[in-house]
This record gives sequence, structure tokens and C-alpha cells, in this order.
Amino acid sequence: MMAIETTLAFGNTFAASFNIIYLLKVLEMPLWSAPIYLLMGFGISTVVSLWMSWKPHLDPRNAMIVGLAFLSIEYTLFLFLEDGWLLVMIVGVAFGLFYPLFWTPFNILMARLTDKADRGVTYGAFFLVWPAVAFVAPLLGGLVIGFVSYDVLYVLGLAMIVTTALLVVAYRNYIPKDQVMKITLKEIGTRNAISALGEGGFEGIFWIDYVLVAYYFSQDEVSLGTLFSLFGLSAGIMGIIFGKISDKIQNRALFLRASVVASIPCIVLIYLVSTIEGYAVAMGLLEFASFMFPVFLFAILTDRLEDAKNDSVLTREYILDIGRTISIAIMVVLLYLDVTPQACFLIAVPFLVMGLAAHERKKGPVKTLPTAGHADQMH
Repeated sequence: MMAIETTLAFGNTFAASFNIIYLLKVLEMPLWSAPIYLLMGFGISTVVSLWMSWKPHLDPRNAMIVGLAFLSIEYTLFLFLEDGWLLVMIVGVAFGLFYPLFWTPFNILMARLTDKADRGVTYGAFFLVWPAVAFVAPLLGGLVIGFVSYDVLYVLGLAMIVTTALLVVAYRNYIPKDQVMKITLKEIGTRNAISALGEGGFEGIFWIDYVLVAYYFSQDEVSLGTLFSLFGLSAGIMGIIFGKISDKIQNRALFLRASVVASIPCIVLIYLVSTIEGYAVAMGLLEFASFMFPVFLFAILTDRLEDAKNDSVLTREYILDIGRTISIAIMVVLLYLDVTPQACFLIAVPFLVMGLAAHERKKGPVKTLPTAGHADQMH
């Protein structure tokens, strides 16, 4: 699973880091329009999550391969479509189908590998893959664009996605099949649902606006690739260390809240900086501060549904995508009204405050009764 995630992470951060830059610089799309494909994508992902909840059984192996096929289509579209609005719309659909079809089954398999005694450190290790890869991949992507072209960037990214699909096929016999999952909002609790909505809202702003602000300071792809790489490895090691501590003391909310509180002044600093060097420092601090928020909220949600991990993963993804869709929609409107990308970062603050609502039971995990088809999830 780590090999699959690492290959996908490299391919995705190598090429997809520059999707918005490509739309803005090459196709000359207006600033506010670039995030629309992600707005569409997460909206579609929400609907796909509902479909997964209604579907009696799902084979994660097939779903992951289909998801990667849609990501391959997305990269191929960047190679051949030159109409910006058409590209935004079709890529939005492809991304919206890739995201849940790959990540929900993958996260279910990851959750099933853990228990309360090692969940924090294991999730920290899996989450570390992305900042570790992002420390190198965007820099290489920027160099490819600077010295060759965007076409070569997307061809290489496509090759990495195909390699990821081949890894899934190669390890197919080791991946459990015939999984069942339901969206169970009541079981994770109102406070955790609010916290997950806040995480999704923060991610929607963060994943897009860090690119837009960087683009505001520099439009040179090599410089941007270097800047994105600097953001990459700021917090991963600390996430694993704190994950191990949380496993030992069984208090994940402490680290989650510390992450949220520390992230807010970093966002204010991003709003205030006036140089690319200041932005690099501020964004590095935000990467470091915010890394533990999703790690520990994911662990809290899985802890609460220890005997129905599939349900916790699908419910989490469903709520996150709602939050992402809401925050990106707000940002698109503000950008259309000529609000600067730096000012748009401030939208993330109320979503972070929502993250403080997270709550974990101290007396052990919730025991949910298995419904038909859930027996295979029980220990």
C-alpha cells in the first residue's frame, strides 16, 4: 500500500501541482475560474460517496483501478484540449470520479490495517508520504516545464499514474474484496461531523490558494516548483512522533487542537507578507502546524467506529467533500469580486475553528451493531 501511495503521490504532485498554473498562464483563464474544476470535482465526489453508501458491495481493487483510469483521462485532457472552459468542465468530471473511487477504497484498506494501539503512528506514516514526495516532485515538475514543456510534464505524470494502476493489479490478490460501507453521520457524532466539515473547508482553501498566492509572487514555473517543494517536508516526521505519543496516551484531540490553534496565526501571517521569501516561511509554518489536524481527526473517527471502519472512512470522505465544495465555492465568488488570493486565505480561519469541535470518547470505541453484509468487518 505504501508503494501504491508513493507512486501515485509522485505522479500527482509532479504534474497536478501545475494544473492551475497551466490554466492561468498558458490558457489565460481568469483567476477566479481556475478553481472551478476542483469545485465541480468535490461536488461530484460527494454524490459518488452517496452512491457508495447505497451500493450493497464494492470491490476496492476494481474501484481503485477505475479511479486511476479517470485520473489518466484528466492528464490526457491537459495534453489535447486547448479550450480553457471546456477543459475545466471535463477535467472537473474526471477528477470528481477519480477522487472517491480511488481514495475511499484505499483509505478503507489503510484503516483496516490499524487498531487503537497503533493507529496514530500508522496514519502519520501514510500521511508522511505526501509531504516527503512533495519535497522533490514539484521541483522536478517545474524543471521539466522550464526546460522542456507542459506536454512532457503531463506525459510523465500519466506514465506514473499507469504505473500506480499496474501496482494495484500486481498486488490485487493481497487486497480484500467485497467491502460494504455506509454513511453513518449519527455514529460519528455531531461534534466530529462539524470538525470534519471544518477540515474539508480548510483543505479546499489550502490546496488551491497556496498555488494562487505563489503565482501572485512568481509566474516562473521553476521558481514555483522550488517553492512548492519547500512546503513539502515541513511536518511529516513530527506527525509520526506525535502519532506514536497519541497511541500511548490515547488522547488524539489534544494534538488535533494544538494543530488547529497553531495554524490560525500562520494564515494571518500569509495574509500579511509582502515578499516571496516571507510567503515561503509563512507557508512552511502553516504546513508544519496544520499537518496533525487531518491525521488525528481521521484517527478519532476510526476509533469511534472501531468495528465499522469502512463506515467511518466513507462518512469522513462524504463530510470532507461537502466542506471542500463549500469553501472553494466561497473562494471562487471572492476571487470573482477581485478579492486577493492572500485575503482569501483568511476564509480558512473559521473552518479551522470548527475543527476544535472534535471529540473522542475516553471509555473505549463505540460498538456499532453490524448490518447485513458487515460481518466481514467485525474482529
